[in-house]
Amino acid sequence: MTVDLRGLTVGELLAIYGGILDELRARGLVRTNNAPIGDLAEYASALVYGGELEQNSKKGYDVRSADGRRVQVKVRNIREDTRPSSVFSPLRSDGYDVCLFILVDSAENRVEAAYEWSRAEVDEHGAFRAHVNGTVVRVRQVRSGAIGVDLSAPLRTAWVEMLALGSAVSVPSE
Repeated sequence: MTVDLRGLTVGELLAIYGGILDELRARGLVRTNNAPIGDLAEYASALVYGGELEQNSKKGYDVRSADGRRVQVKVRNIREDTRPSSVFSPLRSDGYDVCLFILVDSAENRVEAAYEWSRAEVDEHGAFRAHVNGTVVRVRQVRSGAIGVDLSAPLRTAWVEMLALGSAVSVPSE
C-alpha cells in the first residue's frame, strides 16, 4: 500500500504520525513518542533564534543563534499520562551556551512550554546521573516556569508556522 503524502502540511503529517505511534504503542511495538520531534523542535528553535541549524554531528549544541550563542535543544513529548518526574534526554556535553527545554503536547500538537536555561542554571537545577553519564532535567522543573527565560510564545508561533509548511521547506542552515 502506497499513500501520497507530498500534498499534506507538516501539521497533517504529524497528526498521522501521532496516530501511527498510538497504534504501534497499543500493539506493544514502541515505547516512546520522541522521534521525529527532536529534529522539528530544532527547526522551530532556529526560527525563534534567527539562527542556523548546526550539522547533526556537531557535539554539544544544535542551533547557532543570530547573536552567536550555541543553543542545545531538548524536547519532550507530553501526553496526559506523562509524569512530572519524567526527564528530558541527558545533557552529556558542556559545548553550549544555553539550553532550550521544550514541552510539546502530543495530543494537541502544540508547544506547552519552552524555557531557555543558562549553563549555570542547568548545573544548579539539573541532576547528574552516572548511569547515563549526563545531567537530566525533569518535566516538572520546566513546566513550573520558575527557572530560565520563557520563550513559550515565540516557540508556539514558530511551531504553528512550521506545522503549516507544505512540501517545499527551506531549512535554516548554512
